Amino acid sequence: MGVWPGERIDAAPDAAAIDLVMTRVGQDKLRVDGELRSVRKQADVYLDFSSIAKGFAVDEVARLLQATGIEDYLVEIGGEMRVGGLSPRGDAWRIAIEQPEVGARSIAQAIALRDVAIATSGDYRNYFEADGVRYSHSIDPRTGQPVAHELVSVTVIHPSCMMADAWATALTVLGAEEAMAVAEAAGLAVYFIQREGEGFADSHTEAFAPYLGSIGATE
Repeated sequence: MGVWPGERIDAAPDAAAIDLVMTRVGQDKLRVDGELRSVRKQADVYLDFSSIAKGFAVDEVARLLQATGIEDYLVEIGGEMRVGGLSPRGDAWRIAIEQPEVGARSIAQAIALRDVAIATSGDYRNYFEADGVRYSHSIDPRTGQPVAHELVSVTVIHPSCMMADAWATALTVLGAEEAMAVAEAAGLAVYFIQREGEGFADSHTEAFAPYLGSIGATE
């Protein structure tokens, strides 16, 4: 039995169910024609755009605002954001990166942003527990299994919110060490939070460094 969009489960699927779903996973099951701007299925698959949908929608709203001459804005959908121009204070927009604590709301890092997008992916809001095991909503497409490493929050700053959304999800799946290597190689501005004992530790790429302490610099 596979699990399809709209269904919610509170128990882990067995190996046979995962194996079945994995037969329907992979870009090799799609034929993309850039010239015709078309995508054709080569197998019994469905396309799930949840990793980019909110970011794409943010970009579209921002584009519409810009087209009407609005230069100062903050667009947010489900935590993904894009900012333009100045905040109501007349300076950069101040954005807080949340500490990935279950059942609590606190700030891990606050930054100032101008004319960029920001997206965060993590496993601390959407998950379920069964038999003492916590199952993340983020699934590694290479294995069909929920991610089970210590990287719990990935924040990406990018000109495109859709791309920030996609990168945040992909890097979350990779885990801390591999995600850092990929992000540095791609020149991405990324802020990582991972579990360390009973608390959390943070790290960031070189491209993210200018944003640290940026709020104090704008005051």
